[in-house]
Amino acid sequence: MKVAAVQMATVPGDVQGNLDAIAAHARAGAEAGCRLLLFPEISDLGYDMAVIGQLGGSSWPLVRQRLLGLAAECGLCLVCGVCLPGDDGLFNALVAFGPRGTILAEYRKVHLFKGLDADETRVFIPGRKLVTFDLDGVRFGLAVCYDLRFPELFRPLALSGCHALLLASAWPRARIGVWQPLCVARAVENQCCLLGANRVGEQGAFPFGGRSLFVTQTGEVTVADERGEGLVYGHVDPQSIAAIRRTIPALNHLRPDVYVEVPDNSAEIL
Repeated sequence: MKVAAVQMATVPGDVQGNLDAIAAHARAGAEAGCRLLLFPEISDLGYDMAVIGQLGGSSWPLVRQRLLGLAAECGLCLVCGVCLPGDDGLFNALVAFGPRGTILAEYRKVHLFKGLDADETRVFIPGRKLVTFDLDGVRFGLAVCYDLRFPELFRPLALSGCHALLLASAWPRARIGVWQPLCVARAVENQCCLLGANRVGEQGAFPFGGRSLFVTQTGEVTVADERGEGLVYGHVDPQSIAAIRRTIPALNHLRPDVYVEVPDNSAEIL
């Protein structure tokens, strides 16, 4: 299956303009023969906590209608980072809009970022479930940005049969040096492909680092630059993934009975 990560900039609060940009990239992906496109984190509203707090409760109906129609028009799956309202508040979500105009999956970000330069907990509540979906015989697992630093999230996705991991991000330029190594690690240790869509531009919480990428199950990388918009392509082949898992059956060699034991001095280290 041909897939692509969309590297793009967004304008905080300009929902209509951001959706127009998504549509242009979606049509380019369809012309290139892609079956699935992945867009960055909070592509609808832009990664700006103040703007999300103001508009996040009202933007979803327009976003939902537009992206469902766009996926059906282009005949592909659009997996897009959006602000998703719920009964208890707002979620930083990754939603898969299917080629038949239906929602295939909704993932709510489990690990919310809270640091000196951004605090997602001001406007979002954390998700509590891992999410996968199937498309044309390929199983995808969903993750968002800061989730990348937690390998514990990705292992059960692989064990549930995922062939590819989809990571929507707003990774800052200041920390872009660890982005590719972590993406490669998550792919290789789980013997999955990984598609990572990061944003670019200066508008939002901080300057964003780009370098959207596709990583194969053996660690080969196709990566974009740090500033330009565009698509990064890759191919997900379940047979090739099955072959590497037979050659090196690492997922069959796990020792969960050992991992649950915590050394006595661990609290002192932390």
